[in-house]
Amino acid sequence: MTDRRILIVRTVLVWILLELLAAAQVRAPGGDPVLLVWVRAAATPVLWAGESIGALTGALLDGVTRSAALVVDNQRLQMELETSEALQRLMAEDVAAVLEVNSLATAVPRLTATCVPARTAFRNLTQGRMIAVVEDPRPIEPDTPAMARGGVVGRVVRADGRRCWLELITHPAAAVAVQTRDGGIQGLAVGSEGRALEIQFVPRQVELLRGSELVTSGADGIYPPGLPVCRVTSVRESAAAFLEVHAAPTADLETTRVILFLVGWNVGPDPSSGSNR
Repeated sequence: MTDRRILIVRTVLVWILLELLAAAQVRAPGGDPVLLVWVRAAATPVLWAGESIGALTGALLDGVTRSAALVVDNQRLQMELETSEALQRLMAEDVAAVLEVNSLATAVPRLTATCVPARTAFRNLTQGRMIAVVEDPRPIEPDTPAMARGGVVGRVVRADGRRCWLELITHPAAAVAVQTRDGGIQGLAVGSEGRALEIQFVPRQVELLRGSELVTSGADGIYPPGLPVCRVTSVRESAAAFLEVHAAPTADLETTRVILFLVGWNVGPDPSSGSNR
């Protein structure tokens, strides 16, 4: 059986060879050998497929190149958009800062000429600390009071160039001499472990209502009188000789962006400029 198959295969191969030889001798109507016509016919689909694959590959490469260019352009536009939005935010902050400075200046008109504006750069309300950066090259001395929109913020404890470290009024070591608007009740606003203030030395016999605003009295020699400090949140009787009073700062220490250093408020008039009587 195996020999018979081999014989059949050999016969077929010989027949194919004879056909090829015959095709090489016979010519088609166009004058070309029939064998060449067969080769061309067999090669045409392969060539067409190669051309199609080449065109498809070129289209894919072109698409990939254009897609990469679009991605790069998209990233560039995204960066430009983000930069534009950042500039808009900065401009909005600058405008808000100018408005805050103007608002603060109207709150202390007698001190406007000597006030130094600054921007908050860091705050830690838990520790009662804040850092502000001034644009004015004038040095800021320790114990210079600072005010924000709404009221007193604290005082300077250290300055290094344009950077100033503040002790907020909520710091446990902070103390501000306060009084009611009419001056009838006086006390001492001290910081606590939280973000509230304790008003000490308020006699039990006085009537201090919840919601009352307390302002600086000037008795501490650090803060000028008449500036808002806090608003009473609770008043309780105690076994001691004084009421147990708690208050919240009127200045928003969490969001304030601009503060004023009240430079030179306690500097007395120049004796040489006084009038002779």
